[in-house]
Amino acid sequence: MRLRVTLALFYVVFAWALNTVLVKLVFAYVDPLAFMAMRFIVMPPLALAMVRLAGERMTFERRDIPLLVACGACGYGAYQYFWMLGLAHTTAFASALLGSLAPIFTLLLLALLRYERVNAVRWIGAGIALFGIAIFEGAFAGRAAVRLGDVLTLLAAVIFAGYNVLSAKLLARYSPLSLVTLTMCIGAVMVIPGGIWAIAHAHFAHMPWRVWAIFAYAVFFPILLTYPVWTWAIGRIGPARVSLFSYLVPILAGLFSLPLLHAAITRYEIAGSLVCIAGMIVATALARFSITQWWASRTVGIER
Repeated sequence: MRLRVTLALFYVVFAWALNTVLVKLVFAYVDPLAFMAMRFIVMPPLALAMVRLAGERMTFERRDIPLLVACGACGYGAYQYFWMLGLAHTTAFASALLGSLAPIFTLLLLALLRYERVNAVRWIGAGIALFGIAIFEGAFAGRAAVRLGDVLTLLAAVIFAGYNVLSAKLLARYSPLSLVTLTMCIGAVMVIPGGIWAIAHAHFAHMPWRVWAIFAYAVFFPILLTYPVWTWAIGRIGPARVSLFSYLVPILAGLFSLPLLHAAITRYEIAGSLVCIAGMIVATALARFSITQWWASRTVGIER
């Protein structure tokens, strides 16, 4: 059973990493906002079909409307604008790495809102991850430069952290598939208008077949054919172990970008990404570790 879970998770992170690189590739042929809106014209009906096939009912409580709207904005509506435009103005490797910081920003948000007590080890991990980002951005290599795409992607990660916090309040009353579908439909209302102008001026007749193939991939795999697998894996081995696999996404995206985008990755970017991922693993894997308790156990019986 564990082998099945492991293989399933490798499939998910493979699909997510490849999506980042393929979407970056397609921007040479289509406007990012047009591509974004086209996806959200197609995805909600498919998600509704999946809900129906699963035998679930799409119902919601009136008291949840504000939370659902906020989730739709953070998970799809506002998030997609920042992520798409960020990817258009940075590398696929940078986008995957900076986007993977969402758990760190979720941690910070939980602490600021006092929803959860954050122990010292998680703060240390968050600090290491952010230090890794500084290395990645060339702060210690004499090449520091603030790229627009990096800033937008970081903001996207912050926004998605809001989705993580808000959705946790709703999962007690909604199944993961129902919540994804509801918030996706809400997000589509925010996303589609922003891309209508770009769609109207796109030259679809001149687009090569691979653009349409990438579009089909981006519609089905990043959410519809991976989120249910990810949720299933959490039910099998728990969220802490599952979250460790997400840190493979920037590594795989970097590897995919070499042959597909002919990307050039510097040594300091590799070093910074490794430090950042190490920090995220510390913040996640050692979430229950307490420095205070560890020190107390080490000093038991020692005279002071």
